Parts: sequence; C-alpha cells; structure tokens
Amino acid sequence: MKLRRILAPTDFSPLSERGVTEAASLARSVGAELVLLHVVEPAVMGADLYGAAAMATVLEEVHQSSRQALARAVDKIKKRGQRCRGVIGNGGAATAIVDTAARLRIDLIVLATHGRSGFSHLLLGSVAERVVRSATCAVLTVPSRNARGALKRRNRKR
Repeated sequence: MKLRRILAPTDFSPLSERGVTEAASLARSVGAELVLLHVVEPAVMGADLYGAAAMATVLEEVHQSSRQALARAVDKIKKRGQRCRGVIGNGGAATAIVDTAARLRIDLIVLATHGRSGFSHLLLGSVAERVVRSATCAVLTVPSRNARGALKRRNRKR
C-alpha cells in the first residue's frame, strides 16, 4: 500500500503532539503529505435566544483560536521540509476524524492514545477505539508515556 496522505488529529496537548510527531516522521520517510486535523466540539448550549447568541460568539472565538494554533503547527512542520496542511473539523472527535479521513481519501490515521483502562476508560470512552472501529483506512495508535509505563510494569510482574 502506498501512503499518499497521513492524517494526524491534534488537540494541541502534549499527548496529541506525540501522535503528530510520529505521523510527521512517517510521512517524511515515505514522502506522504501530512494533514493535521483539529476538531472543535461545540458545547451543549441552552435553548434561550441569549444563550444561543452568546454561544455563537464563543464558538467563533474558539474557531479563530483553533485556526491560529493549527497554522502555527503546520508552519512548524513545513519548516522541516514536510508537506503539510491543516483542517478544522466540527462535532464529536471520533466522527470528525473518520469523516475527514474518508472525505480527504486519507491512507493512514495516526493518533495518540491515553492508555486509560478500567473505570476511567468505561467512563470516558476512547476516541482512538471508536476511530479504529469506524475508519475505512488503516489506523496507527501511538501509546502515551503513561500507557508504555503501565505496560512495562505489567510485564515486570509476570
């Protein structure tokens, strides 16, 4: 399979930066274009008119700040000679990632995972898990440092 486009979702956190770093390295090594995706998940807003108007203003400010942060991230990668572009998605993270990948004909999605387990996984769910189940392209997950540490601790106990 020839990798032409690699999608790296980011929320600009140190965790998602690990996924972006791995995706950029892979894209550079195979000559693929890197597409950074930031998803804006609108908060649930009240039904009254004032609340809706205020939320629209807040949402526009969030979009503006997201576009600026994404542009900085793309520029940083482009300075290393890597082909890269940024895309803003809307809605739930997993759905937006899968939909963007299909729309842009992405060959591989690379995303970092929190490595949660037990109750916190049950409570919070996993964007990565939903993406793996729903994506029509390959998905590479990059474990967080915490997940790697937990795996090493588990293996030492055996």
